[in-house]
Amino acid sequence: MHLYGLIIGIAIVIGIDYFSRHQTIIPKNKENIFIVGLLFFAIFFSRLYHVADQWDYYSQYPSQILATWNGGLGIYGAILGAILFIFLFSRHHKTSFLEITDSIAPILPLCQAFGRLGNFVNSEIPLWWFEAGLNLLLFFILKSKALKYHSSTALYLIGYGTIRFFFEFFRSDTWQINSLKIAQIISLVFILIGIFILRIDSHQV
Repeated sequence: MHLYGLIIGIAIVIGIDYFSRHQTIIPKNKENIFIVGLLFFAIFFSRLYHVADQWDYYSQYPSQILATWNGGLGIYGAILGAILFIFLFSRHHKTSFLEITDSIAPILPLCQAFGRLGNFVNSEIPLWWFEAGLNLLLFFILKSKALKYHSSTALYLIGYGTIRFFFEFFRSDTWQINSLKIAQIISLVFILIGIFILRIDSHQV
């Protein structure tokens, strides 16, 4: 197995194990269906995001679009795909969207930090260690007992949105439309949504 795929696979297993042990809102008889659907949406959209990002290349080599073992999974695509699936699942099963995301959010930065090792072995993103370190710090912040009364989803959106927004200033290989970096736009949206969720939580306390 390609080392990149192995690293991503381990990161996924870490996330699934944490979610299965900590989530309490999805009935156990529906948990496997949820995880499979979540992974499908996350992987599909992460690849879609990457292909759109690097369309100049993939338009010339369409046979490489499905070659995920060579790298190329956009984390923002994965997050957006997962959010879409969780929204659809929560609406269909009449469960709380935020309770589900709060069960997943705390482990995401650790999985992302581990996944950045895949960028290292594929010689991608020279500053991979910088984002990995900040993701690891965000993981410990989200696991802090001092923050247990706040939405993990909101704190993750604000934390990772901030990390990625500033990280993009040091990258020249990411998706741009004219002079606008798509990742920075998504980062700002994440930060604003996170702040909005925190404001709602504060009014409900």
